[in-house]
Amino acid sequence: MAKLKARVIEEIELLPEDVLEPVLGFVEYLKAQRSKAQDLNSKYGSIEELRNKVMKDDHSWEEERDLFEWEAAVTEVERMRTTERPGL
Repeated sequence: MAKLKARVIEEIELLPEDVLEPVLGFVEYLKAQRSKAQDLNSKYGSIEELRNKVMKDDHSWEEERDLFEWEAAVTEVERMRTTERPGL
């Protein structure tokens, strides 16, 4: 992991300033998605527990909305982890 971080830092230092802003925006977006998932995990216990409640029991609109947002956040972060990138 340390070698990968060092390589990323090396590559980022070579990027022109106009490219760095969208890269930072992307990194901050992923950080926000991870944070949202962690907050919802603290609130509900696990995504599976909330999913089961929404699918089987009476639930509030807030719980249903939170489940959709949680699933979207987890999916987005996982998609970024597993997406093949050209040249990597």
